[in-house]
Amino acid sequence: MEFADGGSLGNYLKENFDNLTWEDKYNFAYQLACAVSCLHEEGIVHRDLHSGNILIRQGVIKLADFGLSKRIDAATNQSKTFGVIPYVDPKFFNKRRIDNSSPRFKLNEKSDVYSVGVLLWEISSGRPPFYIKDEGYDISLAVEILGGLREKIIPGTPEEYVKIYNVCWDNEPNNRPSMNQVVDKLNAIITITNTTENNQSNDYEPNVQQRRLNVINASSDINNSLGNESQIIRFDQLNYQKKNHVSINSENIHHLSEYLEAVWEAIPL
Repeated sequence: MEFADGGSLGNYLKENFDNLTWEDKYNFAYQLACAVSCLHEEGIVHRDLHSGNILIRQGVIKLADFGLSKRIDAATNQSKTFGVIPYVDPKFFNKRRIDNSSPRFKLNEKSDVYSVGVLLWEISSGRPPFYIKDEGYDISLAVEILGGLREKIIPGTPEEYVKIYNVCWDNEPNNRPSMNQVVDKLNAIITITNTTENNQSNDYEPNVQQRRLNVINASSDINNSLGNESQIIRFDQLNYQKKNHVSINSENIHHLSEYLEAVWEAIPL
């Protein structure tokens, strides 16, 4: 794997958070969502997403640590808790797992979505969830999370961004969106934000498809970390339907904003 000059996402946020704009945060969130979406589209579930195994290289997010990744249709039950507690699907901590009174919950696509929701919050805050200096995570935190405990909204976080991570970390997996839906929501936020900002300079050129292709191409080195699974995923060869865009100027900006807001509401979560 290429050298990650920015270190892990957690470390990068710790060292650079004060200099990050919301444009930067949206960009990281979008790259992350696209990368996980690509996995799911290829039938792969990561099952261990946290800010320590998401790497930054030249400002681009790269997924790492695929020791727990499996084909979704081949995922089996696990006898121990993997990953870092705040990022793990609460269903994994259900008491029924402990007393073996019912089948154990299998981490799946929606478990990845939960982890992404926590990571989106971390991107907005610049710190790990439930972080207390010199203290680790324990089972008591897992029980509280299972009971509905979540991190608090960071003041100044855009409302629509909050809506995304709130629904991603819903206790019930069936209430969570797919990763493609998360990508679409983040795309809508970025497009509206860019439209508003660039209208001031009258120099806006939509380039959403290129953003996604950049993520796909940058993620192609993931094959090196998958061993025998590497033949399954070829992100750089995936084909995505190019989205149509309209030219934007000062005359149609108002109508476009209304349109994008309507698109936002139409995307189900």
